[in-house]
Amino acid sequence: MEGGFDTAAVLRGAGTGAVWSAGLLVLSSLVLYMSAQPMAMAPWAAIGVAWLSVFAGGFSAGRRAGRAGLWHGAAAGIALFVVLYLVGVLAFDTHVSLAAGSLRAVAALAVGALGGALGLAF
Repeated sequence: MEGGFDTAAVLRGAGTGAVWSAGLLVLSSLVLYMSAQPMAMAPWAAIGVAWLSVFAGGFSAGRRAGRAGLWHGAAAGIALFVVLYLVGVLAFDTHVSLAAGSLRAVAALAVGALGGALGLAF
């Protein structure tokens, strides 16, 4: 695909981020279960896993696209945010307020864009 937006790279990046998310959630759950960490650490671990996953997805999208790493990474970050949001809504039968959801979407966009730029650079 010459010079255009590579949707396949974005979807593969979001998929890579989802795999990272699942793996890191299992690992962090085991670490919290086996250690003496209080359960109050669980939300912080989940936030860290989400941002690492979004970064990995953006990195993968930027690297696969081979150009416009910011845009491909940002798109992968938003796609992964939507997937994680929907999983959270379906799993916990709850929702996030518009303000909090918007802030998290902008953060996912920024982290994904950073990952895409670094994926293109490396």
